[in-house]
Amino acid sequence: MLQRFVEEFSDSAFQFAYRLCEDAEQSRELVQEAFYRLFKSWDRYDSSQPLEKWFLVILKNVYIDHSKKFDRKHMVSLDMPVRHEDGEGVPISETIADGRDGEVLDLLEKREASGHLEAALAALSREHRAILTLCDIQGMGYEEISGVLGLPLGTVRSRVSRARTALREGLVKRTGMVAYGL
Repeated sequence: MLQRFVEEFSDSAFQFAYRLCEDAEQSRELVQEAFYRLFKSWDRYDSSQPLEKWFLVILKNVYIDHSKKFDRKHMVSLDMPVRHEDGEGVPISETIADGRDGEVLDLLEKREASGHLEAALAALSREHRAILTLCDIQGMGYEEISGVLGLPLGTVRSRVSRARTALREGLVKRTGMVAYGL
């Protein structure tokens, strides 16, 4: 049962950990530590409760235990100048595409937009990142989130609302554009 759970839930666990700490290597370490703690405390598992929920609580606690060890990565903007030998700065977007390849520029614009979203998520508080990851990325319902985070249902609802507002404001601040759909 545990082996199957690890195989089936590893990707979701990694995504949750990555949203919390923004570092792939540290996310793998968090997930590994959480699985270790799951195995170590298996005798305390209440089989009437969903295993995924219990595991996410463990993973959240592992993250909190290690939160001071994580460094945040920063995205590079396509508008950032690259210095050439002559000392002139040219935006990255102009150095990798010459205008004939619109697909490359479209891809880079999508990556930059994704970078803005990642940066806006990273700028949120730990609590807001966790709740948005569970709700909007993992697709959990409010009641499940309430159980994972150990919060009353009303608190979950208000934090999701505040976290979405903070994310929207962060995107507006970074891009200068209105963020729809959040």
